Amino acid sequence: MHENFHDLFQQYIDGELEFLNMIILEEHLTTCPSCRRFLNQLKLMDWDLKHQPTVDIPPELESSRMVAIKTHLASVKTAENSVPLNEAWRLQKHILQHTFSFISYNPVNHTVTRSVKKTVSTITRAAGNSLRKRNPLLSKFIPGQA
Repeated sequence: MHENFHDLFQQYIDGELEFLNMIILEEHLTTCPSCRRFLNQLKLMDWDLKHQPTVDIPPELESSRMVAIKTHLASVKTAENSVPLNEAWRLQKHILQHTFSFISYNPVNHTVTRSVKKTVSTITRAAGNSLRKRNPLLSKFIPGQA
């Protein structure tokens, strides 16, 4: 796929693309199968998002959310006094686990949860690698690394 057309695809789907850009994009789509494939995937995703079933939010969700927030704030207060890197990593992991459990509570979001977990895992791994490259001494503080 050609990155210079990447920003135009969503505008094209939404019908917000300027006429000249639309002509240029459509001409490119006639000759580029990878961009056509990407545009079709975006159209399918757009259709799926617009046709998601509405889900009634259960009343106990509010109280569960407040408990999660209070638990998080309590752990933040205890972590304010001592913030070694290892504890900060554990706290972030704890926050992400609560976020995933909150997202997965909604039955429609199981697919979203899997993709978010993959994305966060990739970002976390990349951030850890970046930190270790900048300062090799940090590798002994970053969990899961030798």
